[in-house]
Amino acid sequence: MSSNSEWLGFNPAETEASESFRGKQEPIPNGRYKAIATSAVRKHTKSGNGWFWELTFAVAEGQYEGRTVVHRFNMVNPSEEAVAIGRSHMKRYLDAIGNLNPQDESDLCNRVVWIEVECEKQSYTNKRGEQAEGINNAIMKIDPYTTASPPPKAAAPGQSSVPPWKR
Repeated sequence: MSSNSEWLGFNPAETEASESFRGKQEPIPNGRYKAIATSAVRKHTKSGNGWFWELTFAVAEGQYEGRTVVHRFNMVNPSEEAVAIGRSHMKRYLDAIGNLNPQDESDLCNRVVWIEVECEKQSYTNKRGEQAEGINNAIMKIDPYTTASPPPKAAAPGQSSVPPWKR
């Protein structure tokens, strides 16, 4: 019979308990990253009147290897603009992976692409119903993977190279 430690995957008596569950990871800096789509999930909107694809991309190399960024592609939504944006973003992703006719979720995963990531300040309602703000990563562009990195995006005039959370 296996021990509880084997079942859990670690021995709790040998592990220090965390003071809080707050993550210590800051968003990854603005830039272009080689990334792999690790999951593709079709989800319904909270209101139930639409759905979207949620793709998770894992950075595939460098200092931030293993870090993930999520992008949602609206497919059905009361907002025609949201649908147009979501579909055009999905088309760009499909062009980048060279598959305009995916048959299931697996056709969207395990594909290497370049992602352009930026930090965005976002407001949201937390689980206690309070307004909160945070800085999250957003995928701004997806390009086909080539062995050479796409040229770095030049900073806009007056735009600081210091990440927003360090200003």
